Amino acid sequence: MIRLLRIELTKIIYNRTFWIILGLYVLLMVPIAFQLEDFLNSISINGGADPKQEPGVPLGSMLLQNSSIFSYPDVWHYISYLASWFKLLLAIILIINITDEYSYKTLRQNIIDGMNKWEIIGAKQLVILLLSSFAVIMVIVVTLIVGSAAEGVNITEGSSIVLSYFFSLILYLNFAYLLCTWLKKSGFVISILFLYTLVIENLISFQIPDNVSQFLPMNLLESLVPNPVQKILGQSVGYTLSATHIGASLVYTSFFIVLIYWMLKKGHVGK
Repeated sequence: MIRLLRIELTKIIYNRTFWIILGLYVLLMVPIAFQLEDFLNSISINGGADPKQEPGVPLGSMLLQNSSIFSYPDVWHYISYLASWFKLLLAIILIINITDEYSYKTLRQNIIDGMNKWEIIGAKQLVILLLSSFAVIMVIVVTLIVGSAAEGVNITEGSSIVLSYFFSLILYLNFAYLLCTWLKKSGFVISILFLYTLVIENLISFQIPDNVSQFLPMNLLESLVPNPVQKILGQSVGYTLSATHIGASLVYTSFFIVLIYWMLKKGHVGK
């Protein structure tokens, strides 16, 4: 495992694109996290469209009433959900890492040099774990910086959503890995990933019952880290760690890995 990690780190550390995208991830997420409450308060509901109505109420105020989104335990939920919007940047890092190996024939060379297919998959799982762990650390650090706790409040309360966020990244990045193994071209992979996330799965969801569609991959991601803004619709902002959703994400991840192994075994590397 150490050998595989060293090989992957060598590929990543000297890749300028990796640092650019990772820097973009940090530069986008951190300022937005700090300005999140101001952004919510800049949006008004019933903002004066009818002169007889009362002036618009800031969305942030409606959501949070007398509290702040930076108050524990809700801050864990808001920052985790915010971070989930930037998972595509992490996927792009992985996509470039994998598709470059097809473009430059380094994957085929690794097989010639004696790496078996499970080692190839294991090496990429290490990259996925590294990217997911980095994202989780970012969530924890940002939350601890911006979070504010009232007297007697345990700041770890509500932090279980970070674990769900971690499993959602593992699932999402393995889905991207599967697309890379199938399509091999970074542009195609990013386009299909984007299209599936925004269009294809939504179309499928309309055709099947809700109790089934909630377990489709992208819908499952939303279940793992639900939208906290739903509180404005009268729904609870609270979050409970769901063993069912985490278990489903692990089943999907295992299924994707098996498919990747099958494609490698069928000689997909050389095509």
